[in-house]
Amino acid sequence: MKRNSLILITCVCMFGMASAQDVTSGKAYTVPPFTTKLYDDFNHEFLSPALWNTFCYASNVSLECAVEIQDGQLRLARRIPGQRNSNAGFQVGVTTASFSNPASIKSITTDLVVRDIRESPCTANPSYGGNAGIVATFFNAGSGDPSDDVGAQLLLGRAFSDPPGQLTVLGQFFQNGVYTNFFLGNVSLGTPVTLTLTWDKPNHQFLTNWTNDLTHVTIQGTMPYGFSDTTPAANPAKNLQADTLPSNCTAAQTWVYVESVFDNVYVGR
Repeated sequence: MKRNSLILITCVCMFGMASAQDVTSGKAYTVPPFTTKLYDDFNHEFLSPALWNTFCYASNVSLECAVEIQDGQLRLARRIPGQRNSNAGFQVGVTTASFSNPASIKSITTDLVVRDIRESPCTANPSYGGNAGIVATFFNAGSGDPSDDVGAQLLLGRAFSDPPGQLTVLGQFFQNGVYTNFFLGNVSLGTPVTLTLTWDKPNHQFLTNWTNDLTHVTIQGTMPYGFSDTTPAANPAKNLQADTLPSNCTAAQTWVYVESVFDNVYVGR
């Protein structure tokens, strides 16, 4: 329902698996005073090149990929297979709508419905499943090297080992390949939600906010970090994204499929 550069491959989201750095978060907070404006409500036939740059990425074989406006919403869908020569590791498939001119964006809000996450799993090598949400890089920890960029993501996802129909809401921040996870609750597959991810630079933290649009329950979280945050990001990408992470498997052909729709995107600068 309507209301009036470079691909960022970052997600190592351990849906369905324990992580040594999991942190439960549910704090209330005060949002910094940004100027927030509607960025896109997708009430048009095609995406505008002034607003978006889209990508489909696969670490191995690429299968289905969709980035399109469908029924007044942005539809992102992706499926890729795992490799058959090993029972270790996984592949990465990403569908991305990347914001144009992203450097000044400090906050992103979007409506999201994760319509479907399916997979053909591997008993010997469980996968990380699939997810969809907001992925953003905000600053550099000081070296200026792109690997030293620091960002955050707010995602809905699941793996085969999760209860049927259940999605996990997960916040993460990342730097140089290290991810810190913040568990933010669960919601049923197909539930409309509204997500907000914000960089709160004065307090050296990222802010997460998600609302179940059926129950109108909101959960807020803070993700504090210890990095220097005065250096601009080398790649300040801001993305709406759907990710698939199928495991490699010798016994069977694995794959993961994700379908999601986004709407009513707002940005704060």
